[in-house]
Amino acid sequence: MEWLKVIGLSITMISIGFIILRVVAKRNFSEMSPFNVFLILMLANILSEPIRTDHFAELILPTLVILAAFFIYSYLLNTNRLSKGLKAKPIVLIRHGNIDEKGLSQAKMSVSEMLAELRVKGFTRTQDVEFAILEETGRLSVIPTSTKRPITPQDISYVPGYEGIPVPVIIDGAIQYDNMAKVGLSPEQLSIRLGMQGINQEMVKTISLGTIDERGNLIIDQIEDTNQGNVSQGQQSFLRKIQEDFQAEKKAPEDQDLGIVDDYIKP
Repeated sequence: MEWLKVIGLSITMISIGFIILRVVAKRNFSEMSPFNVFLILMLANILSEPIRTDHFAELILPTLVILAAFFIYSYLLNTNRLSKGLKAKPIVLIRHGNIDEKGLSQAKMSVSEMLAELRVKGFTRTQDVEFAILEETGRLSVIPTSTKRPITPQDISYVPGYEGIPVPVIIDGAIQYDNMAKVGLSPEQLSIRLGMQGINQEMVKTISLGTIDERGNLIIDQIEDTNQGNVSQGQQSFLRKIQEDFQAEKKAPEDQDLGIVDDYIKP
């Protein structure tokens, strides 16, 4: 059938395009150079041609040419002598709090557009910006003045401790064995540490995220954890028990045990 042929060609072209982009496009679309974007648009047009026509073989040569252009362009960008003529130069839009009108004209950007970009970065006044630079990727880099930048530990002569990246060992109730091996944690050790927090193997499915921090602590965030890890697991269990007791349906007066008074008031 004709519609089956169209579906098959569409899936084939999408698969080819996906493989090609995985090879040549290592960055986000917004971070690519204009030439790379142009090549991708050409590639998309070529790959869509067999869906409209039956000329499948004719796309091989143009696709290979575009792939070659990708690799040649990437090679030239890494060549010091030629890269200056191929790369877009950064454009300074603000210098020492003053707007550079020549830079705005060169970047084809209006003052209102630049102010909008500054607000996205958290700046409402140009006087608070030491430099604003439009990078070759099209993104705006903002360097605040020394009086407007956030204070750092170095400013107060404080040396903070090391803070690494927490390693997730449980995600959406599934144990991440590869990550456990990286931190040297065995399944038996994980079970023991979960048991210390009142969690058995059946309750692992109720864990949305479990991580090992730089100090080796196991931090658990359960699906119904309203405190989001701000209190210990034992305190969470205690508070949850209180909440369940509070929300439990109260007994009717006739069902309540009144102790020694019960025999007196009963008919």
